[in-house]
Amino acid sequence: MPTDNPANSRKWEREPATIQVELILKNDKFKVGHSATTLDVSLQGVGVRTTVALIPGEWVGVVPKGEFPQAIPARVVWSRDEEPSHWTLAGLEFLVTPEV
Repeated sequence: MPTDNPANSRKWEREPATIQVELILKNDKFKVGHSATTLDVSLQGVGVRTTVALIPGEWVGVVPKGEFPQAIPARVVWSRDEEPSHWTLAGLEFLVTPEV
């Protein structure tokens, strides 16, 4: 019997990738970049590890360090705290994806 696994229903395969990025939170008054590292990436989204608490449904901007002058808009799809390391792991869905 097949199981309902979100990984099987993805349009784009995720590839492991370690890239330093900054996250800009929409509700962050001063638009400060919060450091994060990608875990994997696809054309549709990215998995990240950060010390910032992220809430599912929250808008974030993803800025690859030294790569792009503007934030890539994304939405937090899932988030979980990793104890005792104090890391937050999260899946972000890009809000603008290429048509392929």
